[in-house]
Amino acid sequence: MKAAVYKGIGQIEIEEVEKPRINSSEALVKIEMAGICGTDVKTFVRGHPMFQPPCILGHEFVGRIVEVGENIEKDFTEGTYVIAPYIGCNKCEACREGKSELCKNKYATGGAFAEYVTVPEEILKRAAFRVPDDTPKGVMVLAEPLACAIHGIERANIKPHKKVLIVGSGPMGLLLGITLKKLGCIPTIAEVDEKRLNIAQSCGLDTIDFKEDSFKKFLQDQPSYDSIILANDKVDLVSKLVPLVAPGGSFELFGGMPRNARLEIDPYYIHYEEVNIVGAFGFTENEFKKAYEMLCEDPDMYGKLISEIFELKDIHEALQAAMDKNNIKVILKIN
Repeated sequence: MKAAVYKGIGQIEIEEVEKPRINSSEALVKIEMAGICGTDVKTFVRGHPMFQPPCILGHEFVGRIVEVGENIEKDFTEGTYVIAPYIGCNKCEACREGKSELCKNKYATGGAFAEYVTVPEEILKRAAFRVPDDTPKGVMVLAEPLACAIHGIERANIKPHKKVLIVGSGPMGLLLGITLKKLGCIPTIAEVDEKRLNIAQSCGLDTIDFKEDSFKKFLQDQPSYDSIILANDKVDLVSKLVPLVAPGGSFELFGGMPRNARLEIDPYYIHYEEVNIVGAFGFTENEFKKAYEMLCEDPDMYGKLISEIFELKDIHEALQAAMDKNNIKVILKIN
């Protein structure tokens, strides 16, 4: 089969690799579409400790189940499925406490920038959903990142009617904004890039320009938000924005930061105003199901985030497009 093999920083090549073989408790999925996410781009540009070359990247995908192991009883042969790239083991302490995103023994699929991928039976049973015939397959590629956004909203304990500032209008920031609005919250997107601000506005979201002069005025005005979600990796924004969280509210580190990053936070806000500092990483299978349901309910709105679709053979052009701020979500059409 053909696959985009990540060879190291700045190196990814289309190669003929051995088609995976399934065991009795696995299924073989023929990938139809796969999304390029921020982690894929980061890995390509500067490497990632979780992805050691050579390997196949990609974890947002839809596809057809073309072969199942003898232990799998349910018929998955009809239609296209959106499949979670991982789920918790359901046995460890983290899973028992409802924190399966922190499970160290996850069931996982292989990389999706390939023609075929294997999927464990547990994922098929618990986190594989048939794509409705009237729903574009490309939209369903958003299930995994949307599940992460839902997880972030739940981690920050955001309730309807609350004011939320989302800093950063990349794919995740926009997914957070659209979803919060659907949940009855009052989200505002903050961004420095004018093109991204325009995209956010086209999705019906309120925006704030965070370029230097306007950002200074913003801080001087001292607005108050029930929650602030930092959907980028700008370490220096934390100390500046925490004072704008209302007493009892939350400040969430949603965007991944470098391992050696250090934060400065005035403890006054944590102690006397009980501002909760929280992080968000990954998703649970229940959040993946919620994402699937939300995409089925409103594919047109979420579909606005899909910018370009490339063939697998054009992986280099697709990665460049994913880095272009004119684009939000770039998808690979594989089969």
